[in-house]
Amino acid sequence: MYEGLSLVELKKKAKTYRIKQYYIMKKDDLIHLLNMKELPEKYKIEKLTIQQLREKAKEKGMKGFWNLSKQELLDILFPLHDQKKNNSETCEHQDPQNQDSD
Repeated sequence: MYEGLSLVELKKKAKTYRIKQYYIMKKDDLIHLLNMKELPEKYKIEKLTIQQLREKAKEKGMKGFWNLSKQELLDILFPLHDQKKNNSETCEHQDPQNQDSD
């Protein structure tokens, strides 16, 4: 269905589906993702608005969540979703200006 579209057209389509980081995906990955009947759980979670996350927190009986950021709510409500982010943080590049010159 999407195989005949250019990369630019695929990225526009991904943007309409509010797929995060679509702009760095390869054409084949975008085609695969867009051809799925249903987006993987990861993409559904990322699409939730802060209002939807607050509603989920309320449904779970949580208290004191009104002042939390979207990322904080995601971390609390979906702790397994956060594992990938934590693993990637160990690979962050350090600013060369902040390192000692031995």
